[in-house]
Parts: sequence; C-alpha cells; structure tokens
Amino acid sequence: MGFIKDLFSSGANTLVDSVGKVLDNVITTKEEKMQLENEIRKSEIQFQLDMKKLSNEEQQMILGDISSARQREVKVLSSEHATWWTKNTMHVLAIGTTAITLLFFYILIFKPSSITTESRDIVLYILGVLSATLTQIYSYYFGSSAGSAAKSVTLGEMKVK
Repeated sequence: MGFIKDLFSSGANTLVDSVGKVLDNVITTKEEKMQLENEIRKSEIQFQLDMKKLSNEEQQMILGDISSARQREVKVLSSEHATWWTKNTMHVLAIGTTAITLLFFYILIFKPSSITTESRDIVLYILGVLSATLTQIYSYYFGSSAGSAAKSVTLGEMKVK
C-alpha cells in the first residue's frame, strides 16, 4: 500500500527518480543506455505522429460535415419542388440576425438613456450572443480565414499520403 500512497501523493517525482536509478543499475554500458534513450525517443516520436494523425482525422470529419451541409443547401436551392420559404429560411434568419444586432448596437451607442440600469446587463449579454452568431453567419457566407487555412493544410497533407 505504501507504493500506491507514494505514487498518488508527492512521491511521484521520487518514483520517477527511483525508476531512473534502478535502470542505471540494470543498464551498465553506455551502449545500453543509448539504446534505451533511442527507444524512448522513438516512442515519443510515434506518440506525436499518432496525435497528429488523430488531429488530421478530426479535421477531415469537420470538413466532411461542412461539405455535406453545403451540398445539402445546393440541393435544396436547386430543387424545383422546394418552396420559397424552404429556399430562403437561412437567408432570412441571417438578415434578421444582422438587423437585430445592428439595432442593438444603435440603441446602445445612440440611445443609451432608453436602457435602464437593471436591463443594461441583459442587453449586453444578448448583444454578445448576437455578435457571436453574426460572426458565424459571416464565416458561413464569406468563409473564415482560419477554416480556409486549415482546409488547405489538410488537403495538402491528404495529397502527400
């Protein structure tokens, strides 16, 4: 039980030092020590490669999701059976969100006396949410540089494979 207690208390560093000392006693030649260090480095490099691979797979899933959403939108917009509302729902919501956000900014800047002290925090909170939503809307319609850069890197890495 002392080992587990030492492991989960402040003895973690002591444990690592102890393992290092044991390895120093077991591995006596410089070649053995160098070989062990090389194996440890190989393991670290393999871990980093595995993490990068997982990151790339995650990015591919995100880009695939975005691509399928865009393809769905193209199908809806080009469908002859879709109603006006079906074709324009996203556009109306985007324009409405933009208008409401600009209205809140106008009120906050040019009519601050119309906002009571009690409701000021609520207005600022709503404005923050609307601003974040507006950023997402603009990123959707006009693209985001971060997403475009990540997509370019991912596509470049896919070509290398």
